[in-house]
Amino acid sequence: MLAKVAVSIHRAPDGPDPASVASTRSGGAWRPVPYTDNLVLFAAALVVVMALGIYLRTLLPSTGFWDTGEAQTVPPTLSIFHPTGFPVYTMLGWLWSQLPIGEVAWRMNLLSAVSVALAAGFVTLSAGLLIGVRDGALRAAAAGIGGSAFAFASEPWENATRADVHAISILSVSVLVWLLLSWGRAERAGSPKAGRWLFAAAAVFGIGMGVHPVIGLFAIGIAAWLFIVDRRFLRRRTLIVACAAVLALGVASFGYIWLRAIIDPEPPLFYGRPDTWERFRYVVLAEQFSGLFSNFRQPFADLGSKWAETESILSVQFVTPGWLLVAVGAAVVASRSLGTLAVLGLFVAGNIFYSMNFRDGDIDRYYMPTVAVLAPLLGVAIAEIGAASARAVSEAARRLVVGRSPRHWLAGAAGALVLGLGALLPAASVVTGYEAHDQSRNRDADAWVASVHELVPPNAVIVSWWSYSTPLWHHRWVLGERPDITIIDERNILDDGYRTMNNAIRSFYGDRPVYVVLPDWERRNVTERWELTTVPTLPGFTRLLLVEGPTR
Repeated sequence: MLAKVAVSIHRAPDGPDPASVASTRSGGAWRPVPYTDNLVLFAAALVVVMALGIYLRTLLPSTGFWDTGEAQTVPPTLSIFHPTGFPVYTMLGWLWSQLPIGEVAWRMNLLSAVSVALAAGFVTLSAGLLIGVRDGALRAAAAGIGGSAFAFASEPWENATRADVHAISILSVSVLVWLLLSWGRAERAGSPKAGRWLFAAAAVFGIGMGVHPVIGLFAIGIAAWLFIVDRRFLRRRTLIVACAAVLALGVASFGYIWLRAIIDPEPPLFYGRPDTWERFRYVVLAEQFSGLFSNFRQPFADLGSKWAETESILSVQFVTPGWLLVAVGAAVVASRSLGTLAVLGLFVAGNIFYSMNFRDGDIDRYYMPTVAVLAPLLGVAIAEIGAASARAVSEAARRLVVGRSPRHWLAGAAGALVLGLGALLPAASVVTGYEAHDQSRNRDADAWVASVHELVPPNAVIVSWWSYSTPLWHHRWVLGERPDITIIDERNILDDGYRTMNNAIRSFYGDRPVYVVLPDWERRNVTERWELTTVPTLPGFTRLLLVEGPTR
């Protein structure tokens, strides 16, 4: 294996990190990405291509239920998302939806696949910055294993196969972590342009807030990192003002929600109608979901059961030895730079604390930032074990009076063996998780919508709920199918003044055919007041019911 200059994550006793200084010298090897070895960059690109290839093979081919259907409909129609509005996803998604390939639903699924694959690449780059072994090939291979472990962890892979704001959110998180680590490297190398890395990180943080505010949980860790890297950071007023300005510019993307709400024509999906300050605040601050934050009143209550749920989610992200290697990697990083590990720990702690107490229906995806932050540590551990194994074998061979060339070969073989064993971790995740994550044959939402369209007469009204409304919307507003059908969702029930599902039914019954898709929490209220007949749609899904008349 090739011998390279050591890559340290801390300042050397006699000055800046020599690898960082070498990377800036004009006489050294050209590096398209400063402070990142070309071999690590190649490994990152390889991880992206490999992950994207498998994501494409397992990608949902068409429309989805629930939030997926919304994410496939809002951007191409420039509508308004559920809270917090996710304006950057909407605008970026609109541009992406114009690609002249495949159907719009597939394009939006593809956006998730590309985003998570790129995130895996940046996880690889972060691992390369944290790994301190001298051998460049070993460093790059171990970093690639860390990035691959993230790519094929359960939640990243699942979110890569369907349209969802969390896919782009995890990309912004992984880019942010890499930029912050690169800024620390540049500052320790004494680069006069080091502030550009922090400026870029501030821009990504602001834009990331417009993708999904979950990135805001990194704020405390970022604040700590500023002073770990530069204790006199507050004196750098120009850099502070520039970072604050670009961060504010990213957050200003929420203005899209207001502008879209007040500019005609009215968006097809007009969630919360945020055309007044009160309704705008209601959407952006997620006031609708205030009940989901009730655990924050006593965030440390019932900690045992909360942690049990968290542990069950995180434990399946890597195969069993993966978390042990993460712990080893954490110990290695701490031995070199306790501040670096502390900041990574703050990132993880903030994410876990929030996710433990937020009562979302699919809370698993909120833990992806933790996986992105910790996956590089897996690469650190593999690199250290590989380097230690190579040294041990070389020393043993030397004592046995083995020649210099054979010793190098044996040492390289020992390191390669460790890398091979380490590569089994993401490989095992691919093998064991492929069937569970393979959505390539899943056309259930399209089939359900087609069955509804076939059975429902002209000018009908369908009073539905979120999970089933979103694919109906996509076929109505994006594909232009059945414009005669009126879709009344639980959101319309609130925004259009119906107040209850029964009132919505009553508003149309007698004038138009009315059908309902009942959620469990409305079943009793509706069945007590209306005679309903089942319409046989796609088997295995919530029944479509025809309203025959009021109960007697």
